[in-house]
Amino acid sequence: MRKVWVWALVLGPLLLALAQALSTERMRADLEALLAQGPRVAGSEAAAAARAYLVQELRRAGYTVELHPFTYSRTRDQGSSLRVGGATFPVMGVAGSPAGRVEGPLVVVPGAGLAADFAGLDLRGAVAVVRRGGIPGLEKARLAAERGAVGLVLLTEEPSGTRFTFGGSSPIPGVTLGQAEGARLLEAGARAVLEVRFLSEEVQGRNVIARRGDAPPLVLVGAHYDSVPGSPGANDNASGTVTVLELARVLASHPIAERTWFVFFDGEEDGLWGSRRFVEEYPGLVQGLRAMLNLDMVGVDVNGRLGIGGSPELRALADCEAVAVLCGGAPGGGSDHVPFAQAGVPVLFFFRGLDPNYHRPTDTYADPALMAQTAQVVRGILERLLR
Repeated sequence: MRKVWVWALVLGPLLLALAQALSTERMRADLEALLAQGPRVAGSEAAAAARAYLVQELRRAGYTVELHPFTYSRTRDQGSSLRVGGATFPVMGVAGSPAGRVEGPLVVVPGAGLAADFAGLDLRGAVAVVRRGGIPGLEKARLAAERGAVGLVLLTEEPSGTRFTFGGSSPIPGVTLGQAEGARLLEAGARAVLEVRFLSEEVQGRNVIARRGDAPPLVLVGAHYDSVPGSPGANDNASGTVTVLELARVLASHPIAERTWFVFFDGEEDGLWGSRRFVEEYPGLVQGLRAMLNLDMVGVDVNGRLGIGGSPELRALADCEAVAVLCGGAPGGGSDHVPFAQAGVPVLFFFRGLDPNYHRPTDTYADPALMAQTAQVVRGILERLLR
């Protein structure tokens, strides 16, 4: 307790100054500006308008702003289907899945669908049914394929029709289905016909990079600004985007900004493309980073606390008590910190949980007060990391 008390004495004035500098009204205006564009799907006019807004605000705050262009191939679901007996189920193809039609008996993978749950299963010629979570969906697809499965149905806690990505190329066709409908699968029959129908298109994405000075960064603070089709993306992820933008504003004249880049990633929803391309195209810079801090869905209090996951040595720098923020753990997550972690960079992931409006047209709300709390915690970490 003495250590926490001493830190509070040392950091109290700094954090009070930050609380005064952070503007929830300004953050609310940022949210409204982003939401006014509609769904910010990578490659769309709405994404371009959101990007122009970020560039304008960052330059107004005194940053040098660069656009990092990249291209990738995206698939859109064109009516994927799952028929079992005489019943049809409302599935959605998973981005990264190959297109095609397969059929075979349904086989349920037990438990949470972890690697051990696949051991000993005979999935030859089967359509595997497995719960989403625990390990990446792409790993589940690979495990199923290794056991001989020809297709995969991922049962999700989210409603049917929610869009997901494998974050890579799956060896077998895969779809998602809400657990409520998934409970009826085996009642409908033992044999399934699964068809994944996709349309491929080339996408031009652009990351937004804000920096002060010419020194290479020691820390990167990021968030993705794109959203999925049909969703305004208030919490996912205008909340993280606006938080990083406001943090950049209040740190613009602070020495922290001289060694920190603020990066707004595009193409996250299609498979972490912006962060993946950044890591691939800036290898020297990435290897010199002490940390990558990623903010995704920090505007809705789903779990009653701010989740922080990632490198234990960085997590230890998060003094949530000093700013009266209740913090807990967070999953590894399929967000933009993952490519950096895979490249050996220590990472932290800030996340308040999947709210009921995740990837839905109703994702229209994020709380600036929660976002300001997140910014205070991130600021404290940066102070300790770069002092």
